[in-house]
Order: sequence, then structure tokens, then C-alpha cells
Amino acid sequence: MAYLFRSEDMQYVSITMQRDKAEYVTRRIGELGLIHVVNLADEASLKSDYMRDYKKRIVVATQNEKRLDEFEKLMGEYNISLPIYDPQEVKIMRGCNAEFDTTWRPIEKELKINMESAKTLQKKISELQEERYVLVEYQNNINFEAEAQELKLNAAANNRADMKTRLLDPDNIELQGMQDDDQKFFKYICGVIPVPQQVFFTRMLYRLSRGNAFVRYLDIDEPIIDPESGQPVRKSVFYIVSIGRGLSNKLAKLCNYFQASIYRVPERNTDACNKRLEEIDQGIEERASVLRRSNIQIRKLLRQVAENKDTGRSMVSDWRLTLNKEKMLCETLMKTRRYLTMIRLDGWVPRESVNYIKEEVDHFENAGQSGSIAVDDNYNVDDPAFRKAHGDPPTHFKTNNFTGIYQGIVNTYGVPKYKEVNPGLFTCATFPFIFGVMYGDIGHGGALFVIACYFLIFEEKFLEQQRRGEMGELMKYAFGSRYALILMGFFAFYCGAIYNDFISVPLQIFESQWNWNVNLTETNNKAVLNENYEVYAFGVDYNWYHTKNELTFFNSLKMKMAVVLGVTQMLFGISLGAFNYVFFSDYTSLYYVWIPQMLFMICTFGYMCFMIIFKWTQDYRDDPDPPALIQTMIKMFLSPGAIDSPLYEGQAVVQVTLLLIAVATVPVMLLVKPILNNRERQAEHAPLIDDGHPAAGEDSSDVIGGGLHEDERKEHEHVEEDHEEHSFGAELIHSGIHTIEFVLGAVSNTASYLRLWALSLAHAQLAKVFFQKLIIEYGAETESDGMRIIAMVATYAAWFCATFAVLMCMDLLECFLHALRLHWVEFQNKFYIADGYLFEPFDFSAKKDDD
Repeated sequence: MAYLFRSEDMQYVSITMQRDKAEYVTRRIGELGLIHVVNLADEASLKSDYMRDYKKRIVVATQNEKRLDEFEKLMGEYNISLPIYDPQEVKIMRGCNAEFDTTWRPIEKELKINMESAKTLQKKISELQEERYVLVEYQNNINFEAEAQELKLNAAANNRADMKTRLLDPDNIELQGMQDDDQKFFKYICGVIPVPQQVFFTRMLYRLSRGNAFVRYLDIDEPIIDPESGQPVRKSVFYIVSIGRGLSNKLAKLCNYFQASIYRVPERNTDACNKRLEEIDQGIEERASVLRRSNIQIRKLLRQVAENKDTGRSMVSDWRLTLNKEKMLCETLMKTRRYLTMIRLDGWVPRESVNYIKEEVDHFENAGQSGSIAVDDNYNVDDPAFRKAHGDPPTHFKTNNFTGIYQGIVNTYGVPKYKEVNPGLFTCATFPFIFGVMYGDIGHGGALFVIACYFLIFEEKFLEQQRRGEMGELMKYAFGSRYALILMGFFAFYCGAIYNDFISVPLQIFESQWNWNVNLTETNNKAVLNENYEVYAFGVDYNWYHTKNELTFFNSLKMKMAVVLGVTQMLFGISLGAFNYVFFSDYTSLYYVWIPQMLFMICTFGYMCFMIIFKWTQDYRDDPDPPALIQTMIKMFLSPGAIDSPLYEGQAVVQVTLLLIAVATVPVMLLVKPILNNRERQAEHAPLIDDGHPAAGEDSSDVIGGGLHEDERKEHEHVEEDHEEHSFGAELIHSGIHTIEFVLGAVSNTASYLRLWALSLAHAQLAKVFFQKLIIEYGAETESDGMRIIAMVATYAAWFCATFAVLMCMDLLECFLHALRLHWVEFQNKFYIADGYLFEPFDFSAKKDDD
């Protein structure tokens, strides 16, 4: 994995080709997939005719992709799936947009005719079904005469309450003669309305009629197909009884507004209704037969474009890839620079692939289709002048399924600078280990490890499921993290074994070194060490669990372990900075930044870790007052030389010496590098400034034949601007910011690693609460023997659900995020610049992020 330590060596190349063969050569370059194309287009070329042509082709290709989206949408509605295969063999053709239109327009035309026919037939069938339901309800459940009498009584009561207003209403003027002939004043409306519209329809009807109409609803058991959306919709039969012809017309308009269909019903004549029902049934059957034939034709067309039975390929997939290649080709050609008869394409290539590209270009020329091609790689990419003109090379790492996920974690924070030390190499080991420290549990870590192994064993099966689009979102995330989960589960199991914690139950694998008194009392309640005491074989002695001082013991252990691990990782991060300084020949930073930072860290928190480990090696059983490390560290800074309980001989002298070294490193980090850089700049710029000004007594117009050349003036102005940008004051401020950030960060970052202790303690306590409360207290300790089995089954189910939801899901994500933060902030900020950009070659086979 040494190739992950630094990025691949890159080489800048220029490919010059004839204009009429540019598209062919660029297509072949896209098939190679090895060149990170550099944008050479300027503002003037972006407005040229050929650029507009490329933009137009991209727009047309995008529109054609939307036409394919419509086909895929229809395939989903008709349950037609696309075959799964690798479509990379498709060759992009010249004028593919025109060819696409020629191929797909007849299919679209025929499909459109059939779709419109099916939609019309479905609409008529739905209308006949609705009319049939109306007639059936009219025969069986609707009694207009009884409803009219009820409305008549209500209207009369309303009329007496407000006679003057009612008589002046033109819509209800017929109420004045209602006593003479009741029947002619009542109007009836029948129809079908969607169920969700009923509440609003009832309210509007009441307001519009002012109480002179009412509506009744009768639910339809089966949903009716909506011809617009093709989806089943719940509807109800409704009938309205109203007074007055003018009001009836208004209510008919209201029905149209609420998407309610109105149907005429014959007089209450059984023969007429039965005859109409027979006509409806016959019409539905005939249209359904035609609709089935239309759907068969639609399915035939969709299957034709979905999959070719002879080749097993899909027109939709092949054309989608072709259009995508067309867009990529045009986007790449827009980055080239055009001359009279030639086109130049520049880009970055892995140095080991330069010869291969030259060989492939020779094959292009030998094929006789590419014309003259020249590949120029005579560029010194390490030259500062070249870097200033073309920028730094892109960053490229060769990764696999395992290293790729950890490199992705690093790249999310920032892409490594070209040739910078890559944190991704070390993240492969440190990230899952830091996670395991927080998530340490034999049971939970083992379950996580088994799940990851299951994903890996049946990886092909899951990949096939993912390609078919049958995998849910949560499952995608879990399966995509399988290579990280397997190490995270392993280290969680390993750290759980050190803690001797199996779902809050200690394992009695080795013999304990502690013995309990037979007769325990309130005063005699301490365990006694064996006479032939030996260190417990592995991890924590199980007798430490379920004691009064269990929490105190584990707090001390895990807190100190968190500090030791954190300081160790930060010191390792600072050490990696030395590799960067040496590689980039920045020896000033190596001597006057890196060495002071390392000394400061070692003399302060490195010394604290030494005291922790040294105290672990000492036996304080007979010492009633062992040294307190926190107080020792506080007094080291506030009262140098004052030691209450010495840890070792000469401790006061050592601490004062370390403190003086730490204090002395701060001004070195702050001042030395800016001063040295300022002197170096003055030495470099002084000759340029002297040469750039005319001699005393000479007019500037007489120098060099009448004046400085324009290029020399610009160079001189650039030197002055560069001198101003890197002035001593600006660099001193910059150095001060970094010095303060490092000194304060040394304290805050060390404290931040205490999250290892906090998360580990929280995980253990949650597992303990779930187990003791659900399994023991509410289950095994149930007093009734008959209820104990039932209680154990119920509480086990509750315990399993709580453990899976809280510890296996929520706490896993929490520990993952905290491990992420410790790497991004506490570890990587010690050496990681992260101002690079990824190597993204022009590659037809590359998949989009959303794929």
C-alpha cells in the first residue's frame, strides 16, 4: 500500500491534431480514459461559431435524454424492466442526435397513437362505470320524493324565519307558489365525485344554495381508474335535491369545479333503467376488448425498445450511454484551443501511462483515419515557472474496494495536495480502531463483524440487486460501507475483549486474581488479591464488574487510555509533517516550525502520557496517598518545581526543564521563519529593483533606447506586487495565527480525545441498563413462576429491539461521526494541507455520481 503514501507522478501532455479529425481522435482518447483535460478555452473562443455548435449539440442530447426518461417512466407503469448488462461497448457515432431522432420518432409516433387511443377508451369506460353505479343506486337506494318533502319542510321553516329576504331572492322566487304544485319546484342532480372532495363540496353547496339544497353520498366499493393519471381513485355516488331552476344551473357549474361527473337518469321506470344498464355493460365490454388490444400493442413497443431478445441489449440503455458520450465529447472539445487547421488538447496523465498513450496515438495514425497527431510531453512539471503558468498537477491514487472508502473519507474533508503525505493510508487502520475504542463490546462488535462478513460473502448477489434498483436507501448505505464495517466490527470486538464486556456481562475466561471474603459486611466489603498475584491474562479482571467502585475504576482507565491514544495520534500527525517539509525542500519550516511543535507537544502532553504509563507500572497498594496526575500537571504550569507527591526522583527538575523548553519553542515558531523568509526575499528582490530603476541623473526615457520594454515593466510590476503580498508584516500575522492555533489546539485537541472515554462509557452504561432492567429485573426476577416465561419472552423482544435501534444503529452512527471528527480536526490539522484537486480523466466508461 506504499502507492497510497503519496499521489501518482503526473505528466503534462499536449496533443495536436487536425481539425477535421478532432472528434475521432477525442473519442479514442475518451475510450482510453487516461487524460485529465485542461481547459484552454478563453472568452473569445467561447463566443465562436464552433463553440455554439457544441453547446447546441449538448442541449439537443439533453432533450433526447428526457425523451428516454419518458420511455422509462412508461416502462415502469407497465412493469417492464431493462436488462442488466455492461453497455460500454456502444460506439459513439457522428451526428448521433440526428440518428436518434430518425430511430425514435416512428416509435414515439406509434406509441403516442396507441396511448391516446388507450386513454380515450379508458376515459369512456370509466364514465360508463360511473353511470352504471349511478343507475344502480338510483334504482335501489335513492328516493327523490321523500328527500323533496324533507327539503320542502326545511325551506318553509327558513322562509318563515326570514320571509323578507327569501322572497326578494330571485333564485327562490318560486317558493312563493310552492304550495300550489310541489313537484315542479324541485330539481335533481345525480353523479359521481372523488371521495377527498366531498367535505369541501358539501360546504360550498350549502353556502351557494343558502340551505335550499342538500346532497347525499353513497360510497362505491371498488375504485375507478382515472384516465388522466391511470391510477385507481376512490369515488362516491352523490345526488342533490334543490329548489328552483336557477339554483340547479349554479349547482351544475359547482359540480364541474369539483371534478364531479353528472349523469342523467330516466324516470323511475324499471324497464328503462334495465335497458340502459344492458347498453352500458355491452359498451364496457366492447371498449375493454379494444383497450386490451391497445395495451398489448403498447407493451410490444415498450418491450421492443427495452430489450432485444436476439442480442440481449436494450435500445434505451445503449442510446442513453451514446447520448452521454456525445455530451462528454462536446464538453471536452469545448476545452480545446483552435488554430487555423489544427486543434490542441492539453491534459495531465499518470507518468507511467505516457508511453502507452503514445503507442495508442501511433495506432490512430496507422489506422489512417486520424491524420497527423503530435503528442508533446516535454514539460518539466516540477519547474516553479511551469507550475505558476499551469498550476499544480491533480492528485491521483490507485484505490480498490477496501482503500477507496477510507480515501473517500479523507477526500470529503479535502483532497490531498499533489505529492502531499496522504492521510488515507493511515486512516485505513486508525479510523476503525478509534471507532472500536468508543464502541468496544464483544457482542455488538461481533454482530457488526458478522453482518459485514455476510455482505462480503454474498457480495455479487447484493451487487446484482443494487444494479436492478431493488435495494432500499438504508440498505445501500449499509452495503456500501461493508469494507469499513468489517474492520470497525473487528476492532470493536477487540476493544470489547480488553474491556471484558459482552453486552454488559463480563466473561470469566481466565482465573480472577481477586478473592471475596466469605462473610461480607458493611465494613468488611473489599476483595483481597491472591497471595501469588499475577497480572490478569488479557483485558480487565471480571471481578471489577458489579462492584461499588466499578464506575470509578473504568472512568480512570478509559479516560487515561483516551489521553494516551489521542496524544500518540497527534504526535504521529506532527511526525508526518516532517515528510512533507523534506519532500518539498522546506527546511526552514522543518527546523523552525516542526521541531518546536514536536518539542512543545512532547514536553507538555507527551510528558503527561509518560506519567500515566509510569504510574500504571507502579504498585500503590500500600500507599494511602498516591500521586494525583491532574494536580501534578496543573502545578507544573502554575507552580513550577512544587511537587506534593513525587512520582519519581528528580521530578521537580525534569518538569521545570520541560516547561522551559515548551515556553522557549513558542517565540521560535512565531518569529524565526518570518524573519528568515523576509531576509531571503530582500536578497532576491534587491538586484531586480536596482536594475529596474534608471540611474541617477538619467531620464527614464533614455534608458534602453528610450524606455523599458512593456514586458519588462509588467515583470517589474509583478515583482513589486509579489513583494507586497509576502511582506514581513503579513507573514508575521500568518505565523502568529498558526502559532496560537497550535498552542491552544494542543490543549483543546487533547481534551477532545476524551470523547473516546465518554462514548465508551455511554455505550457500556446503555447496554447495562437495557440488560439489567429488561432481561433481569422485568424478566428473570418476576415473582410468579407462571408469568416468568411469558415475561422473559416479552422482555427479550423489547431488549432486542432497544439494543438494535439504540446501540446497533444510533450509537454506531454516533461513534462513526466522532471518529470522523477526530481524524478530520485533531489528526489531520497537524500536517494536512488539503488544497489539491482530484484527477478526473476524460473517460467514457466513468459512471456519474448519481449512478
